[in-house]
Amino acid sequence: MTASQTETSGPAAGSGIPLDRRRGAGHGRWWLGALLAVVGLVVGAVAGGALVHTADQGHAQRTLYDVQVLTTASRLLAAEEAQIALPVAQRSAGSLGDLADAVSADLGVNGAGTLRVTLGSGSSGRFTQIAYEVTVSSPYASTTFAVWVVRGAGPSGMNTRSEGSCLLSSSLLGSGRATSYLDLGSSGLQPCSPELWSARSTNTMQPHLDLAGIPQT
Repeated sequence: MTASQTETSGPAAGSGIPLDRRRGAGHGRWWLGALLAVVGLVVGAVAGGALVHTADQGHAQRTLYDVQVLTTASRLLAAEEAQIALPVAQRSAGSLGDLADAVSADLGVNGAGTLRVTLGSGSSGRFTQIAYEVTVSSPYASTTFAVWVVRGAGPSGMNTRSEGSCLLSSSLLGSGRATSYLDLGSSGLQPCSPELWSARSTNTMQPHLDLAGIPQT
């Protein structure tokens, strides 16, 4: 037998590992790679599921907060509409404050019980208007807006009314007075126009927030 034949039939030069053992090691490496691939898929699926859960949770929180703001605005507006028909002496700011407390405690909108609705500056002392600011706060956000009802003067003034709301500030839009629209899903709030504080306005159906004691800045 020649030297070249001996080298061909024996172990590969420099390997030090018989052929059958090298094959076994190859199978081991394949099994380990497959295991690592499966683990990677599982970890990826778990991480992806966590991201989807976080996104869904954030969407649910925002949807709930939108409902809380819109519900507060709607109920306060209805209460002001009821009071604007009364003589000034019979109107009650206290009942509007009680309404804010009732919204805070409403199990249908307060989520985890962390909602806080507070009545701020405002007045029902002018015969032709009622206007108040209200703040809707939760761990998710805090938003302050004005709600008003204006009626015409005189005994038949209730035949001509205007009502509305506007945004003063919201943590969803940053700090300071709001200057852009707040999207609340099915509706929203436009920022309060400076004209609402103007003493020169001749529009009798427009609220005068300065006369209601609601600060502009």
